Amino acid sequence: MTNLHLRRLLQTSSFLTVGSLLIGLLSSCSSPSTPASNPSDTKTADVPKTPVELTLAPYFLNMTDEEFDQIMMKPLAAKYPHITLKVVREDIVKLVAAGQTPDIIYGANSRFSVLQDLDIPSDLSALVKANNLDLNRFASPNIDWIKELGTKGEIYGIPFALNHMALFYNKDLFDKRGLPYPTDGITWDEYITLVKKMTYNDGGVQFRGSLPPNPEFIARMKSMSLVDAKTNKALINNDAFKSVLDRVQEFYQIPGMVIDGKLPPNQDSFVKDQQTAMYLNWIPDTLGFIQKAGSQLNFDIVGAPAFKDKPGITIDPGAQMMVISKTSKHKEEAFQVIQLLTSPEVQNILNRSSRLTALADEGIRKDFLADLPLTKGKNIQGTLKIKPAKMAPPNPYHVLVAGKINGVVTNLATGAKDVNTVLRETQEDADKAIEQELTKKK
Repeated sequence: MTNLHLRRLLQTSSFLTVGSLLIGLLSSCSSPSTPASNPSDTKTADVPKTPVELTLAPYFLNMTDEEFDQIMMKPLAAKYPHITLKVVREDIVKLVAAGQTPDIIYGANSRFSVLQDLDIPSDLSALVKANNLDLNRFASPNIDWIKELGTKGEIYGIPFALNHMALFYNKDLFDKRGLPYPTDGITWDEYITLVKKMTYNDGGVQFRGSLPPNPEFIARMKSMSLVDAKTNKALINNDAFKSVLDRVQEFYQIPGMVIDGKLPPNQDSFVKDQQTAMYLNWIPDTLGFIQKAGSQLNFDIVGAPAFKDKPGITIDPGAQMMVISKTSKHKEEAFQVIQLLTSPEVQNILNRSSRLTALADEGIRKDFLADLPLTKGKNIQGTLKIKPAKMAPPNPYHVLVAGKINGVVTNLATGAKDVNTVLRETQEDADKAIEQELTKKK
């Protein structure tokens, strides 16, 4: 990779992190005692091994220090005491530029193209085969998307955890309004009807039924590709995407949603100020927001709304995965760590205390967040009845186009431009941005 390419990436890359989940984790980690040949075994051979230090960098994802300790460090120390894991919380692009590429990257699929541009991901197919890692035990659609990354059977990452979207609601606000709570199986039409009923002004205080969704969320619920893989043109100026923007605009047109040209507030209006009745968002992030706000929010949770033509289907959960860098001098040890972290024993700890397991094992999934005090008595299992949509095929320009379409909400909210104009202009803007990226790679 040329220095020019790195400088361009440094100039264009934005490093964001998903809101950290601030939760109480399990006080200790159990140590399974199965035969040494089992990947999840925590016993080690008596022969001393050479100490190895691996570096791990979260990219576009985050975990608290407590999560890292409970979910990674303790199981690792029990099974492989000669391997230590150092967490590096710095921008991956800057690390590569400094010649400090981590051994392992815990990354989101939405930014995998950046890792590809940096020539980081190592093909793990040989290690998968040599270590008898059964990829079929991972949940769809995550593992399917990862397999699609390899056009010739390459495996560039191993699933680690899943996101899951749900509809949170404030029970006190519904009780005050005298309306029934939302229920599992709610449709988008029913959802927006409820949003309208729960958007009102009371004594000068503006209450809102929910915060409007961004266009990308809805597109992902419909498994819509944002870029044509053959032409490298955006897929925006069409009837399918018009239906997406029409749906988003419907929220903004509710009286009281936009006041004096100002867009609705952020998640604090739900978790802290308690002036928004419902909040559609990722479960781990929202629980983190609630706990961080420190408010006594009387909430519960139901499955995310689904469209009538796709009943029981919600947004895909993304593919949170572990990637091993090509430059790592300890690929074997790095893969051993990943195999341990995706074992049923460790995934059970992760699933019960923090985030949804990447495994398809219903015996583990049924205890999602069972050890988290904040979710005691909440309808967590009801949310899992809503299944994730198929993920759109991997495309290096998906994130770029998603940013363009999510940026149109101001025009939709204020009515400054009609939907057809927004579609046409966003298509042109996205195509131009893709062309610029293609030119950089020449």
